[in-house]
Amino acid sequence: MLTTEMLNGYGPLNGVKVVELCEWVAAPAAVRVLSEMGAEIIKVEPIWGDAQRTQGPGFGCDQTDIEDPTIDLNNTNKNWISLNLKDENALKIMHELLANADVFINNWRDRALVKLGLDYPTLKEKYPALVWAQMRGYGEYGPEKDTPGFDAVCWAARGGVANVFREDGQSPAIPPQAFGDYNAASILAGGITAALFNRTRTGQGDKVVCNLYGAAIWGGNIGVMATQFGAPYPKSRLRVPNPFNNTYRTKDEKWMLICMPQYDKYYNMMMEILNLHEHIDQSDTCNLPALKASQKQPEVISWLSEAFSTKTFEEWDEILREHEVPHQKCFRYTDIIKDDEAYDNDSLRWVEYDAFGKKALPMSPLRFDSAGDPPVILSKPIGYHTAEILSKIGYSNEQINKLDESGAVKVYRGKECPDVVFKSKRQETGEAPCNW
Repeated sequence: MLTTEMLNGYGPLNGVKVVELCEWVAAPAAVRVLSEMGAEIIKVEPIWGDAQRTQGPGFGCDQTDIEDPTIDLNNTNKNWISLNLKDENALKIMHELLANADVFINNWRDRALVKLGLDYPTLKEKYPALVWAQMRGYGEYGPEKDTPGFDAVCWAARGGVANVFREDGQSPAIPPQAFGDYNAASILAGGITAALFNRTRTGQGDKVVCNLYGAAIWGGNIGVMATQFGAPYPKSRLRVPNPFNNTYRTKDEKWMLICMPQYDKYYNMMMEILNLHEHIDQSDTCNLPALKASQKQPEVISWLSEAFSTKTFEEWDEILREHEVPHQKCFRYTDIIKDDEAYDNDSLRWVEYDAFGKKALPMSPLRFDSAGDPPVILSKPIGYHTAEILSKIGYSNEQINKLDESGAVKVYRGKECPDVVFKSKRQETGEAPCNW
């Protein structure tokens, strides 16, 4: 049975068929988002597999021939077929899949797509109702349009993230790998759903494109604009323009971040909370225009730093909650994995590996009242569903074996990997229904 046949008509994209020709992270993760909306996914891998299958140790994760947690991050709820698209018989199969698809998503470079006849103009002519989507490193135009890209270079480096998400004067930050990929994936998934909606009105498909560099610029919106007004990044926490948007260390050596964008409105309240009564209504610090003119941000920050150092985080947490001051302790991922809030809201979900035991899998954050928490079925080895998919589109066992022997396709012939559907915490406890 195909993986998606177990999902029993789940989700608002139930019935939407997606053919994925993607590797690595950003584009496959966009497809994972669609799968959690209920779309039926056929992932087309080369016969050697998605290159992401080689990355587990590089990300600090273990893997086996059957189980690969880094592949699961981007590839839950998919059906797996392996095709050698340089072979004309495999390319024929690809077109048989596309003929019945609603969406084709890829992250290949344009030259390779044109060579195989999988580029947008060619497929638009053949399948006018098909939504053709592409994830790119850079945009479609300009000198970098054909340059290969990963989020580390397109998003973190060129997008400014590595060089502005740091304390001023220190070395560039190393953001978690693929951080930008998941941001861009969400944007592309949204674009695809918009194109599907528009097709209901026009009957026509569309071309949907997202790129990592553009996603970084979009995410850096405020920084890009502030830089043009003389407030460039990176910043030092000792000189931020708004001292109420800053990090502070408590008596018990814990860092917390407060976020009070309306500095002027809450200035006096914060001075009272922090027992800094002598600075109430101080003319050169009580509003942001005056503070900018006086350049006394470091002085105000020093007041706040000294005040926050007098109590533990737990003590400040109680005080700040009482006054509804937005704040949080600065978590590490070790904190997040233990955070009940993440499991209560299905931001993290426990899955079970034979080789690795229980692990927390991050979930996409979008939810629909009509669908509830989505099912999760982990990934499969290369070519796991090849024979079944080919059988469903009319190939005999003899033909499938011949294609396998010739290298046009890869048929998985290893140990069976039964589908296990992992539920959310609330589904496990019976507080939420399983709508699948």
